[in-house]
Amino acid sequence: MGPTFRYLLAGVIPLCVVSLAAGAVPAAEFYKGKTLTLWIGGGVSGSTNLIGRTFVKHAARHLPGKPDFAARNLPGAGGIGAVRTLYGRAAKDGTHIGTWALGPVTDPLLNPKKKWGYDMLKFNWLGNMASQVQVCLAWKGAGFATIQDVFDKPMKISSTGARSNGTKVPLALNEAIGTRFRPVLGYRGPGGANLAVERKEVVGRCASYETFRATKADWVAGGKVNYVVQVGDAKHPDIPNVAFARDHAKTAKDKALVDFVAGPLAISNPFALPPGVPDARLREWRAAWAATMKDPAFLAEMKRYKFTPKPNDGAKVLSILKVLYATPADVVNRAAKAFKTRTARCNPKVSKKCRGKRKRKKKG
Repeated sequence: MGPTFRYLLAGVIPLCVVSLAAGAVPAAEFYKGKTLTLWIGGGVSGSTNLIGRTFVKHAARHLPGKPDFAARNLPGAGGIGAVRTLYGRAAKDGTHIGTWALGPVTDPLLNPKKKWGYDMLKFNWLGNMASQVQVCLAWKGAGFATIQDVFDKPMKISSTGARSNGTKVPLALNEAIGTRFRPVLGYRGPGGANLAVERKEVVGRCASYETFRATKADWVAGGKVNYVVQVGDAKHPDIPNVAFARDHAKTAKDKALVDFVAGPLAISNPFALPPGVPDARLREWRAAWAATMKDPAFLAEMKRYKFTPKPNDGAKVLSILKVLYATPADVVNRAAKAFKTRTARCNPKVSKKCRGKRKRKKKG
């Protein structure tokens, strides 16, 4: 045995022993006194954060040993930091869990040549909370009351990053049905994007209806905004008279593009463990997931946030992802082209990265 091989083997064996040991320890003994880490791919003011922290707080009570928990928010680039962290460097012993916004779900499909640092099909999925509907709204009085207004003139909207659904969905609608959304990127998390609307830096924004209902109830109940279009499997029952994007797609190819961007909404608020978690820990987490979804205390808290869970289990999430990743190449390529359009602009006033780009451009 050569020295190089002995060196590598010395590093591999301890890692294997640790992984096996974590799986062999009885659950109550393993979790007792530990702190779970929840990686959140979203800002502190959005529904991803609210629902994520609420879930893990109640789920911890259903894990043997009743561990404590801590949450870490990584909102940048549509939440992709949380995805990469959970997949790559997070502990794989059952103490780390993640949830994120939907932007990063299709990124590897859109650009398969890039090294993304994660594979959505290899996460250990616990489930997701609901199938959501995305809406694009405008501040009342800004001149955008219906979808026809967005056909007739450009509508400036705030968004976080190029990979967020708040950017991808409106750009895809521009391509598929002829809307004229103009995303302005660089706002920090949903809170920053919402504030831009209130300050009238932009006309509106796009996000899930449930997000607005949970975090901006004054907008919804106070009649401060107009909903111009909605995207999802079906219309949201609260807003049946708001235009449904798919109804405005004129061709089969246009409908396929709308369906592609709507697809991830079926797994809104997903929760996963990283690859490589011992089977015993995964079984315990899945049992905790099922128990939490029926927990009266959890459901009562969700009701206070005006959010009604309609969960899928991990197997269903994986099956939806497999269908999504089997989307025909021509549809994916058309979506990728739409997402690269120059109608999405970075705002140097709110983004340090934008300011850096502008300075480099001037020097050149």
